[in-house]
Amino acid sequence: MTWDLVVFDYAEVLSRTQPPPARRALEEAAGIDPDRFWAAFDRHRPAYNISTDATGYWELVAADLGADWDHAHRQRLWSLDIGYCLNPHEPTVRLARRLYGRVPLAVLSDAPADLARALDGSPGMAAFDTLFFSCDLKVTKPDRAAYEAVLRVTGARPEHTLFIDDKERNTEGAARVGLRTHHYTSAERLEKFLADEGLL
Repeated sequence: MTWDLVVFDYAEVLSRTQPPPARRALEEAAGIDPDRFWAAFDRHRPAYNISTDATGYWELVAADLGADWDHAHRQRLWSLDIGYCLNPHEPTVRLARRLYGRVPLAVLSDAPADLARALDGSPGMAAFDTLFFSCDLKVTKPDRAAYEAVLRVTGARPEHTLFIDDKERNTEGAARVGLRTHHYTSAERLEKFLADEGLL
């Protein structure tokens, strides 16, 4: 098998899941019932990942919750949120580095502009040839347009492209476009899969 491209998701693949202390820090900073806070946090995330800026996103969350957060308070919430998103999952980042030079690499991530621009020049992304973010594509996974944009820009053939994501709905969306997929659950399982496919 000749591979044209390997595409990684970012959140919870190349980055760590928010640990409980990080979630508690956001909850404490919000000062809102946690269940209500996370519901509003998630409800407005799709728009944030495509077009809404950070100020607009936290205004929407505040309005949803009836929270009287001033700009300094929102800045604190934003810094905690984005800071945790930049926390790498080192075993997977190292796997990507091992692939460097063997096959072209890309990232396809649902991410807001402020996170995307931080990742553009980050050390952990140095192994990747191309970074694709929903805020630039104006579409999120599993919309087929997201995967088609990656194929169009890179010139990769779908059947010779591997897509790695922790969410099954996203790997299923990629498969519908013809990509080979791996549902990510751990760096160890991914390493074995890559070795079995002759990529390591």
